[in-house]
Amino acid sequence: MSDPLPSSAPRIAVIGAGPIGLESALEGARRGFNVEIYEAGRVAEHLRRFAWVTLFTPFAMNASERGRARLRETGADLPSDDAILTAGAFVARYLEPLSRLPELSGRIRERSRVTQIGREGVSKSEAIMAAGDRSRVGRKFLLRVESEGEAPRFESADAVIDATGVYGTPRATGPGGLPALGEEELAERIDRHLVPILDAASPRYAGRRVLLVGDGTSAATALVELAALADRGEAPAVVWIRRGAAGTEPFHVRADDPLPERANLGARAGRIAREAAWLTTFPGAVIESYAPRGNAVHVTLRESNGVERTVEVDQILALAGYRPDAAIHRELHVHLCYASEGPMALASAVLAASIASPGAAGDCLQQTTHGAETLRNPEPGFFLAGAKSYGRNPQFLLSLGHGQIEDIFGLIEADLAATGGSVLP
Repeated sequence: MSDPLPSSAPRIAVIGAGPIGLESALEGARRGFNVEIYEAGRVAEHLRRFAWVTLFTPFAMNASERGRARLRETGADLPSDDAILTAGAFVARYLEPLSRLPELSGRIRERSRVTQIGREGVSKSEAIMAAGDRSRVGRKFLLRVESEGEAPRFESADAVIDATGVYGTPRATGPGGLPALGEEELAERIDRHLVPILDAASPRYAGRRVLLVGDGTSAATALVELAALADRGEAPAVVWIRRGAAGTEPFHVRADDPLPERANLGARAGRIAREAAWLTTFPGAVIESYAPRGNAVHVTLRESNGVERTVEVDQILALAGYRPDAAIHRELHVHLCYASEGPMALASAVLAASIASPGAAGDCLQQTTHGAETLRNPEPGFFLAGAKSYGRNPQFLLSLGHGQIEDIFGLIEADLAATGGSVLP
């Protein structure tokens, strides 16, 4: 356990109490910083949304050595390193105990959303670092915080780690990444995250006409659960829109995949895609519009051959991926990649690595950290960590985030040392 913090310790604001946010706060406290975590919902809110889903990666890849060692000191009964957990079990057996450690006591503010971040005394258009102006250095960050049941307020910090992830910002389903016509008016008819199809969400899907959008692992998970509905005599009629061309396998399965759960999911979903009588697939089709018609929704598609088609559905499951929310740091100097919306330096390093080793680009297990300097932004003392640092690129692993945490605090401490420990950064 860390010693009591001096009142003069630099204040680090961590935004997001998910796996990377909690691990960041734990490491910051260990190094003697005054850490506060702001969480818009509950601890591990995003993981709780798909608590029933089995994770691909074993426990040791999802939990840091630092966190496991600290919990063992408290006598916690942790899963084995090779255990495959559901998201809910990972929250209950690791993240919640982590959040209750003494060094994080009173430092996690649940239901407190940071809506925007600025810099005290300067706007975004002032004190431009690229022009050699150093006047942003040493100024406090200003956080606009909205807590449940309280009036909005401003709080300050010496450095900020944004670990809010991407799961809270689903992508649209229309052409070119834009919302389809009428999409924004159908919020109550569209599920944009995995939902418990076999449990609480069953009335929306069992025996219903469903539009499924997406071709990633979330879509594969949904297909397996929709097939389970069919197996119990409640088959839905599913129209599936996916990106791949006709005749191609919808899910890539590696023969030697070191993650058996991933391989099993891809194989099962692929078999369902080929064989299910209740499934109609439109590979390469584009959704152009949605229009409510009584209790149904008319969906206008344009197939890959240019033919327009209208289908009628009762429920839409849009698993088109997620993107980072850049609005929170709009008033800061943050250089984002124009494609992935991750930090430019890191995105460039990831792209360069994928060009050098093309086979690594599509597999999260082949990703690696790229050095502390790739995590810097033009805004001194502001860092994007975790899934948000990869932006729209889904090839992120929690183990990468654990390495980022070490790099970020190494940069913060180096900046403090360079200024005699008086100014951060």
